[in-house]
Amino acid sequence: MADARLSCETRWAARRANPFFVLELPPDATRAEIERHGARLLAMLAADVASARTCETPLGPLARDEHSVRDALAELRDPSRRLAHEWWARGLGRGAAR
Repeated sequence: MADARLSCETRWAARRANPFFVLELPPDATRAEIERHGARLLAMLAADVASARTCETPLGPLARDEHSVRDALAELRDPSRRLAHEWWARGLGRGAAR
């Protein structure tokens, strides 16, 4: 039972950490928008701006750091991985607001 719960919690955490949610961008964001917004978030985190340290997702708030932003950018640079993240973001977030 504990393994099933852990697995469910792990899947939930993975869905909540969708790169589009981490970056707070909609699934139809262009590559340029993603890169620009990611760079802005990294600068804000480097400057220790409090509002950059968390993001709201359809599945609850999520802590955000430089590592999670860099991971999100890397995931969305790969077309096949981006497609999977778009699918989940559309289903869970119904198109996260810009």
